[in-house]
Amino acid sequence: MKRLSKDFLIVICGLLFSVFASCSYEPEPTSEPVNLSFSTDTLQFDTLFSERLSITKRLKIKNPTSQAITISSIRLRNQSQSFQLTLNGRTQSSFSDQLLLAEDSLLLLVSANIDQGNENNPFVIRDYLEVENQENIQSVVFEAWGQNANYLSDSILSCDTRWNSEKPYVLSGSIQVDSSCVLSIEPGTKIYSATETFLIVDGSLQAEGNLENPIIFTNDRLDEPFASSPGQWGGIVFLENSKDNYLKHTTIKNALFGLNLNIFNPDNDPDVTLENCFVGNMAISSVISLNSDFAAVNSVFYNTASGTVSHTGGGSAYYTHCTIANYLNTNRENPAAFFSDSALDNNENEIIAPMEVQLLNTIIYGRITDEIQFFEQVGGNLNFSFSHNLFKSTIEVLSENNSIRNQDPAFVEVNDEDFNLLESSPVIDAGLSTQFNFDIKGNTRDDKPDIGAFEFKVE
Repeated sequence: MKRLSKDFLIVICGLLFSVFASCSYEPEPTSEPVNLSFSTDTLQFDTLFSERLSITKRLKIKNPTSQAITISSIRLRNQSQSFQLTLNGRTQSSFSDQLLLAEDSLLLLVSANIDQGNENNPFVIRDYLEVENQENIQSVVFEAWGQNANYLSDSILSCDTRWNSEKPYVLSGSIQVDSSCVLSIEPGTKIYSATETFLIVDGSLQAEGNLENPIIFTNDRLDEPFASSPGQWGGIVFLENSKDNYLKHTTIKNALFGLNLNIFNPDNDPDVTLENCFVGNMAISSVISLNSDFAAVNSVFYNTASGTVSHTGGGSAYYTHCTIANYLNTNRENPAAFFSDSALDNNENEIIAPMEVQLLNTIIYGRITDEIQFFEQVGGNLNFSFSHNLFKSTIEVLSENNSIRNQDPAFVEVNDEDFNLLESSPVIDAGLSTQFNFDIKGNTRDDKPDIGAFEFKVE
C-alpha cells in the first residue's frame, strides 16, 4: 500500500478547510415579533449645562428567546439632537438591520448634550428610543434636565462686576478679579466650574449669601460620580494685592482646594473673612494660607485628602465657633489644622515670619491621632492663644483653658458630611459666651453655647 505524499496531504487539508469555511453557520432569524428586554425603562441624566456633554450611560437590549432576531430599527422618536447613540463603536442618529442572536444582547451607549435656549430655569429634554422588530415597537424613555447659564472662559472681569442668581455662572480656565476691582456676588448665586478652573482674586471678592439663599461654588458636572467627588475644579486664589475679601453663607466644595491665600500683608488684619460658610470635600485642603491673614466664624471646614486648614510662613489665623473635621476615607499624614512660622514659596525660597493663632469655641477632630500640629522655626515667632475648644491631640497643654482633648465630638454622621451634634456630645454647653449669638444655621445660642459651628437643638 502506497503512503500518501506530504504535498498531497497539504492539498487535501486545504480543500477541506475551504469547504468548511464556505459553510459557516448563519442563524435564520425568526419572522415572528419578539418582546425584547431592556436594562431600564427610563434612562435619566441629572442637571446638565448647555454645551456640556454628560457622562455616558449604558442601555442593554436583550433577546430573551431561543431564536435569533433582526432588529430592523433603533432610533429616537423625536430625532432629538440632545442625545447621542453609540453602538459597536459607531456613533449615529439611528441603526438598522441589527442581528441579535438567541439569548444575546446589544450594548447601546447614550450621552446627553443640551443646547442653550432662552429659558432661565431648569428644563427637561425628553425623547424616546424606539426599537423595532417585525413591526413590534418597544420604547425606552430618555430624560435629561438642562439649565441655561452665563458662560465665562479665560476672562478678566470688568471692575465692580456683580453676579446675581438669575442664571448660574459656568466657568472654565482662569477667571480673574483685577487689582483694585471688586466682584460682588448676590444671595442664591450658583457658580459651577470646569476641571482646572481657578477664580483668581487680585482685588476683592464680596460673596454675601444668606441662610435661605446661600452662594454655592462647585463643579459643573452634576451627575454621579462627579457631583460628590473632590478635585473636580481648581479653587479660589487670592494674590498679593487682594484685600477686603468677605464670604458669608457661602459653600465651596469639590475642588483641589477651597481658598488659597498668597497675600503677604503683615498687619494681622484679616484679608479674607468667612462667616457661616462650608468649605470641604477637597482633593488637597480647604484653606491654604501662606503669610496671610485669615479669620473664620461659624464655619465648617471638612473632609480633605491632605491637611484641612494650613497656615504657614507667618500671618494670622483666627477661628471662632468653627468645626474643622477631617473624616475623608483616604490615607493621610497631614493634620486637620497646621500652623507654622515657616514655609517654602513656589520658588523654593524659605519664608519665616511671626504668626498669631487664636482658637475659640472650635472643634478640631478627625481620624488620625494628632489633628492639630505646630511648627516653630524661630523661637517666639508663634503666638498661640486658645480657650474652650475640643482637640484631638497628644499635646497635653491643649487640655488647659477649659478645652477638651480626645473626646469624640459625637457628630451626627461624618460619612454623610453631617457635623451637627448628637445629644451625647461633650461640647454641648462647654463653650464661652461671645457676641456671636446665632450658629451656622441661624439657631440661637444660649448663655452656655456649644463648641463648634452648630448649636445643639432637640428636634
